[in-house]
Amino acid sequence: MANDISLEEYKKAYWDVRKEKEKRGFIIHLVVYFVVNVGLIVCNLVYTPQYIWFFWPLIFWGFGLIYHYLGAVHFLDKELEKDEAIVELRARDGK
Repeated sequence: MANDISLEEYKKAYWDVRKEKEKRGFIIHLVVYFVVNVGLIVCNLVYTPQYIWFFWPLIFWGFGLIYHYLGAVHFLDKELEKDEAIVELRARDGK
């Protein structure tokens, strides 16, 4: 059959799709981070300029953003390898 693909081609395509999905999710998170935090900065400076509080959400949400980046870009390969090993083991055991 002309449409048959090898297991390695399938794995590579699957990994590529997962990586694109994770990166897209991170980009959306990054854009929302900037939009919301610009709004918080403006809100803080307009309504309560005597007390500067906007840096707290910037810092803590920033930690979450860094964690998301590391998970989406750096640790995804390890997660995919682990999932692949589990699937292969189950397939060999017939479960």
